[in-house]
Order: sequence, then structure tokens, then C-alpha cells
Amino acid sequence: MSPNTQSETFKRKPVENLLSARSVAIVGASTKGRWPSGIYRNLKAAKFPGNIYLINPNYTEIFDDKCYPNLAALPEVPEHLLMLIPTRAVLSTIEEAAKLGTKAATIYSAGFGEGEDPKGKDRAQAMKELCDRTGFVVCGPNCMGSFSLPEGLWSFPTPVPLLKKGPVGLIFQSGGSLGNWVKGASERGIGFTYAVSSGNEVSLDLVDYLSFLVDEPDTKVITLMVEGIRRPQEFMTVAEEALKKNKPILVVKLGRSEMGKRQAISHTGALAGADEVFDAVCNRLGLIRVPTLEDLTEMTLAFMPGRFPRGSRAAIVVNSGGMKGLLCDHCDELNTNLAQLSDKTKAAVRPLIPEELVVENPLECGVAGFGDEQGFVNIVKLHAEDDGVDLLAIHGELPRGEKREAALFKNLAATTDKPILAFARSTYSCTDESRAFQEEAGIPFLQAIKPTLRALAGLGLYGERKKTGVPALPAATGKTEELDGEKFNQILQSKGLTLPRQALVGTAAEAVHKAKEIGFPVAMKLIAPEVVHKTESGAVVLGLNSAEEVEAQGKRLLSLAKGSAKLLLQEMIKGTEIILGARTDPQYGPFLIVGLGGILVEVLKDVALRLLPVSESEAWAMLKELKGYKVLEGTRGQPPRDTAALVKAMVGLSDIFLNYRHHLSDLEFNPIMLRAQGQGLAAVDVRMIRK
Repeated sequence: MSPNTQSETFKRKPVENLLSARSVAIVGASTKGRWPSGIYRNLKAAKFPGNIYLINPNYTEIFDDKCYPNLAALPEVPEHLLMLIPTRAVLSTIEEAAKLGTKAATIYSAGFGEGEDPKGKDRAQAMKELCDRTGFVVCGPNCMGSFSLPEGLWSFPTPVPLLKKGPVGLIFQSGGSLGNWVKGASERGIGFTYAVSSGNEVSLDLVDYLSFLVDEPDTKVITLMVEGIRRPQEFMTVAEEALKKNKPILVVKLGRSEMGKRQAISHTGALAGADEVFDAVCNRLGLIRVPTLEDLTEMTLAFMPGRFPRGSRAAIVVNSGGMKGLLCDHCDELNTNLAQLSDKTKAAVRPLIPEELVVENPLECGVAGFGDEQGFVNIVKLHAEDDGVDLLAIHGELPRGEKREAALFKNLAATTDKPILAFARSTYSCTDESRAFQEEAGIPFLQAIKPTLRALAGLGLYGERKKTGVPALPAATGKTEELDGEKFNQILQSKGLTLPRQALVGTAAEAVHKAKEIGFPVAMKLIAPEVVHKTESGAVVLGLNSAEEVEAQGKRLLSLAKGSAKLLLQEMIKGTEIILGARTDPQYGPFLIVGLGGILVEVLKDVALRLLPVSESEAWAMLKELKGYKVLEGTRGQPPRDTAALVKAMVGLSDIFLNYRHHLSDLEFNPIMLRAQGQGLAAVDVRMIRK
């Protein structure tokens, strides 16, 4: 395969030199170390068809195979070195190997840039320069190798007895986690193409491996465990290509803690840490963010059949009242998008379940689900035929000891192209019989309710993103002079960012005059370069009801300024406070953030975030994600807010920021005062930070 098939602008390093090598040499082979002997045993267990050379000057024979003193003594040049030697000897060995014609190495040794050791960082830089100069590629250093199932090239040091070929490719930046997860996933019937522990990524990195898997024809699902992404823009390019090729990417990413968050001088920057922006990247590109390794197993099983829904509306059918009760609690907690069953479906289901049970979603079948698999399957088929249902989850466990036929589930899967997930309420161990049943049935059998609901949501998100695609970023053509004065105000007004009646003045006396024109009460704000957060700086006074108050407060505010300053007079407006902002993330590009505003926004952090551009439908979805959305719908006798006006403003800010992003760092409105339904909004505080 070509390493350049993704796009003309993106070029990956030749990963196949490492993963598809036809001969290997274990440098540092030994009978004493667990890793050298483990790698040797894995290569033999996988029936690696190429030559395996052992190198160690202290032996003439290991494992009944000849052992050579060095690379030069080998009868042929190995394509791939598996290096288990002291750190100090690694660079010189690679240099020698590159001159001989070897193309790749897996380096298990540490001491190349971990922590704060300056010598280690120097060694890592030297290795990078060596690889760039020679075209040599390296997995690691400080990694645990890889599995190439098609080639039988298993360079991993620990045994994985049930490993088999299948459609899943994976890249983990943690080798220990990879070994642990692959074992558990194999026990559940998951099979693999390639599995890589990438280590320090001095040469080959996550993007190179991901690009390889996206191009690799037998890889249908890609799973990642990511600590950091070194090339964010290239990562996004490859992820978009994966979406086009119907190859879902499932991601466990570290970094949700406060320690991983960026600081910024704007509220927008402070609220949007790196992890929140990565969530927006996943949403835009159809990557499925998975919270735990346990969930990754269930999510991978859910995606393995390659069935993707048209939407996220889920129907759930179970045979137990207790199970339905648990489901209802968790559906509410996880905001599961439950399908509304049609009247036709309800009428058809009604005679098939006991009279005392309600026909609703989730559905409890009662006796139709206990011992009557055919009756249960018939009910599920009716749900699958409903045009308002996009995907289904049904009660089902794999056999463990008892004899059962998989034909009913197989027939059920054949009657629809919609995803069907069978699931149990808790976890259990699988046997050979279980795995064979699942394979014959043709549908995945998941374990535990919450992971199943998250898998439904993941499939739904992927299906919706497949339908909408990834919008392109338009060119930025705005002129810097359009960001000043009345020109800018007119741009804001045209995009739904309505301003209150206001006036900008230079003295307290002028403030009095303008306040009378606007009408009391008024708000007064100090506009000065050094004032970013006006409330925290004491640069805002609200509810001024007389000329005397305006004059006194005007003089006081101007005295706070260190240099030139002005006063902004505004009409007092009642409404719900909203924060709306846009900025460019240094890794992933421009994004929009919206939330309930005011002084509590940084405490409550009830915000939604998307990469730009933001469409009207995405703007609505963002608002409905907010915990405080019920406030906008109207609560405790308060009328609904004008959310349609807010959506227009969100799309408008998306357009403005994209057009002027080459001039702006941040453009933030905090607060926007959102009036009652039909009465619009007012952007009472605009903060612009230029590049």
C-alpha cells in the first residue's frame, strides 16, 4: 500500500517496514530475561514465516537456535531489529543497522526523553535526527512492541493465548495497558489486524500508525489509548479520512483532570481546557470518546459488525421488570435518545406481552422473554421495522454450559440492516462455547447496562456524523479595519448579535448627557486596555438612576485607569445571562463555546463547545447539552427565553470569527442578556482580543 494515499499534503512514514517485516533479529537475546524469551516464544507461537536471528556476544546458542555475536555476523540483513539492550548501546546499534540496510527497529529500552532528564532528551533528539537522516523507522523507545496478525510478527513480550485475526486495529501509547486490554478483549471474541504500543514516539507516532490502519483494507475498527497527540492537524486529517472510509475510531484519552487544562486571560479560554476541545474534535470528526478500558471492550464489540445507524434513536427490549427499572434510571442519567414508538408498532406488540405490562420504550416483555426466544425475537423484529427506530438493544446473554442454538439471533440480524446489540445487566466470563455462539449469531453480546447505553450513544453519534459529514473551514477574508467602531457594530447587528442602546464617551460630563438620551437607569463600564474582566476589576456599575450618580461614578471609574480610557453607557436590560465566545485553540483550531453566563460560569462550567463552523442544528444541539437548558425553556413561572435568537447569534459569531480569525485571538460576549421568547437578546459586553 502507498504511504501517501490519505492526501497530497499528508505523508506518513513507512510503518509497513516495521509491522510487515519479513525477517527479524532479537538484539539482546537471552534465556535469563523474561522479555527476550517472551518475544521469541510469541514469534514461534504466531508461526512467523521469516527468519528469526538471535544476537548476543555471550552465547553461541539460545533456545536450540544459533546465536550471533553482532549484526555484521548474520547471514543476511534483517529487516527489523527487536532491541533489548542497554540504553547506552542503542544509538550506535541503529547507526550500524541503517548502514547495513536494516529498515526498522522496536526499542524496548527507556532513557529517551521520559521525565526531566536532559541527557535522555538529548538521546531522543539524536535518535530522531538519525532516523530523519537515514529513513530508518522506530517503534518506541520505551515501548512493548506490537502484534502483526497477518504476518505472524508478534514482537510483544507477554503471552496472549487467545489472540486471533479480526477487523480491529489498535494503537496504545501504554504498552502495559495494551497487553492487558488485548487479553480481555480476546476472551470476548474480538480479533485483530495490528496492535501497536507506540511508546515515546521518537520516530513513528500515533498519526503514522493511524494512517497505516486507515489505509489497511482488513482493518474495519480502530481503537486508541492516547496520552497526547504530537501532530494535531495531521491527526484530524487522518481521522476525517477514516470517517470517509467507514472506519470508526474509538478513543480512550487521558487528561480529563484540572492538571491538564490550559489557562487563558479570557473566560472562553479558561473554560475550554485541552480536554474539552478534544471532545469537540471527536464530535466534529465522528471519533467516539470512550471513558474507560472496560467500556472500550463493549464499544468495540458494538462497532465490529460494521452496521451504522441513520440516527441515534434507540429502542430497548428486555424480559425483566428489574432490568427495565435499572435501564430507566441509567437512560435518564446518560441522556439516552429513546425512540418514540409508532402507533402501528405499539398495536402490533400489545397482544404479544402480558396485559399488565405497558407498551413503551424501554419495553418489558415478561413471559414472552423467559424461555420463549421465538416470541422475544418476534417482538424485537417489530421494533426493528419501526421507521422511528435507528438502532436496538435487546436482552441477551451468551451460553455458558447450557446448549442453545444461535439461529434465532442470526435470523433476527438478517431481517434488518439496523444495529442490534444484545446485552446483559452485569458482567460474566466467556467460554469457547460463548465465543462460538456470538460469532454464529452475527450480533455482539455486551455486558452491563451503562456500557451498553454508552455504546448505543456512540453508534448514534457515528451514524449522525456519517450523515452530515465534516464541513470545511472557509477562507478568512475579513479586513482588520472592519473590526472598529460603527463598522463592527453593524457586522454584529447583521449576524444577530444585537447591541443595547449605548454610547461611548471620554468624560463624566459627556456620560451624564448620553445617559439622559438613553434613559435611566443605565449601566456604566470602564473601557481601558488593562481591564479584561470588568466585574472582577470593579469596572462596572449597574442601575445608575440619576445624573448625579452617573457623574460621580464616571469620575471614579476614570480614576482607576492607568492610561487613556473611555466610559461605555448602556441601557439596563433584564434577561438570562449567557456567555458566548469564540477563540482559536493552538492545537485544533477555532471553536465556539456557549453557556449560562454571569459570575458563576467559571464555577459551574455548564458550557457546550464545538469546532467551527457551527450550523443552526449544531447550535441547537449545544444548547440542549447544557444542564441549565431548562432555565431557557422557562421554569418557576418564568417565561421561555428567546432561544431562537440565541441560536442565530451563535451561528453569527461562528461566521464572524471564521472570517476574521487571522486578526483575532478571542471574541467573547459575556453576558448576552437573553430576553423572553420573541423579544430577542442584547450583547451587553463585548470583549475582543486581537492577535
